[in-house]
Amino acid sequence: KSRVQHRTSAGHPVDSSRSMHPTLTILVHVAAAAALSLGGIVGQSPALETRLLALAAGSNLPATVSAFRALEEAAPAPADLLRSSPERLDGRWSLVATVAATVGEDLAESVDSGTARASVVNASGVVVDASEGTLPVQEVDVKRRRIGNEVVLATPLGRVLVRVAGAFEPAAPPAPGTRATVSFDSLEVFTEGGGRRLLSAGWVFALARAVNPALANGADDASWLETTYLSDKVRLGRGNKGSIFVLRRLDDGGGALAAWPL
Repeated sequence: KSRVQHRTSAGHPVDSSRSMHPTLTILVHVAAAAALSLGGIVGQSPALETRLLALAAGSNLPATVSAFRALEEAAPAPADLLRSSPERLDGRWSLVATVAATVGEDLAESVDSGTARASVVNASGVVVDASEGTLPVQEVDVKRRRIGNEVVLATPLGRVLVRVAGAFEPAAPPAPGTRATVSFDSLEVFTEGGGRRLLSAGWVFALARAVNPALANGADDASWLETTYLSDKVRLGRGNKGSIFVLRRLDDGGGALAAWPL
């Protein structure tokens, strides 16, 4: 066991661990143990990120979900993220993978039974299959408290770019400080390259809320998105429908709709 020694004015060595007050000694040891533990977690994150991104690009759903859980458990997002540092979410993110549970099952049951669905985005009852074409993009505008999902879809008239967007705010306690409630209010259709808007149909969400009032009154099945892991490059999230999301930050803030405000 190593000891840090100092010398008195007479030149005799003094063992600092013995001269320290017992309470202070305990605190120092606890702090050192915490620092070592935190360092181990932070050191794991890049490797776990790399593994998850590699799996998310494939079709092995059980392995992807397992890697997702390993990363969010190793380094969870700050508990007060949306209250203390929401700007960390700001920007445009590529949706690398999303896995949705079957209605009536939790995600683990759906994965085990083989009924879980990959690449499905559900926005207040408007379901979009995002498996075809380029990867979807999610934009978060913290200053305006807006969030939007963009996906390229094939139609009988050709490929188009669809964006659903809405307002978000931190969920009220006792919900965790990593959860945002989302109220989608905008559905837009653009040419595939984003050069021209073809349609705006926000009335779709008004109709969905009229059919299902719980979407508007904050009930349990209202839309929410929870950030469970966050680094400079990768964000993991869980949604109220049992879905999980793996997103990677677009360094150039690119994408076809970057110039169109939410």
